[in-house]
Amino acid sequence: MKIFTITLNPAFDVHLGIENFKLHTENYAYSVTKHAGGKGVNISRALKSFGVENMPILVLGKSGGAEFLDYLKKDGLLCRTIMTEGRVRENITLHAGDGETRISTEGCEISETILDELFDIIKNERDENMIVTFTGRLPKGISKEKAAEFLVKIKEIGAKIIVDCNSFSKDDLLMIKPFLIKPNEQEIAQLTGKKAESAQDALKFAEEFCEKGIENVIVSLGEQGFSYCNRNHKLIISVPKVEVVSTIGAGDSLIAGFIAGITKGLRIEDTLKIAAAFGTAACRTVGTNPPQRKEIDKIFERVICRKA
Repeated sequence: MKIFTITLNPAFDVHLGIENFKLHTENYAYSVTKHAGGKGVNISRALKSFGVENMPILVLGKSGGAEFLDYLKKDGLLCRTIMTEGRVRENITLHAGDGETRISTEGCEISETILDELFDIIKNERDENMIVTFTGRLPKGISKEKAAEFLVKIKEIGAKIIVDCNSFSKDDLLMIKPFLIKPNEQEIAQLTGKKAESAQDALKFAEEFCEKGIENVIVSLGEQGFSYCNRNHKLIISVPKVEVVSTIGAGDSLIAGFIAGITKGLRIEDTLKIAAAFGTAACRTVGTNPPQRKEIDKIFERVICRKA
């Protein structure tokens, strides 16, 4: 099975540790770390750390692009890259006290013709059984209509599409009909206009999307776990409490765990448990570092999967 992760809007993830952070004054960082990030990159890195080979496909600004690729080489990720004018954006996370504050800068504007280049890469590299992830918000220059058309074309050549992109509306997703979507609490409220107050609420939303043609639906509820629905299963996943270091990339790691379970041919209950273990283990690492195999195995044994 070939796995492609698409990142149209990559970013350097910069983490600053600051004690006693105060607005409107000078603050000093006691620690600074920098990683190559973006939701697709995070998925690729998590898969790689678990021994699942994949191909990241990136659109990179020429300013900062070479440095970005150097970081990925250190992670053992070999990418297909489309270079464009502009600079690689930054996501800056301030770690002050018990919380995280995130600041995102704008990336470069890209042409919609890049979608044709992406299609050609996947078409030429495809096999009979492939998964393509399309994650992260759309960059300037790419309309959601063109992005949706692109994803439908990818489906038509045999790909299972995984979408985690808050640029799409409910109607967009129902038109694309991905193999998997994974909205969180905020995103499900944005899509439906209603809040998921409980796992049962989340399951109702998952059922609604599933009944309208989306094959697998996960509605994540953070530290509470998630609800899942497909044609044959309605399941609620509970995760153990852990000491959280950083929540960045946890949702991306959950997707990586789901893909890992699929590629290993696990039954759906174990696929969801390993997805939950990936996501929870990611909270135990600094920044966008991938979840560790030992931590995943340990947490997997404590994940509870029950029928709704």
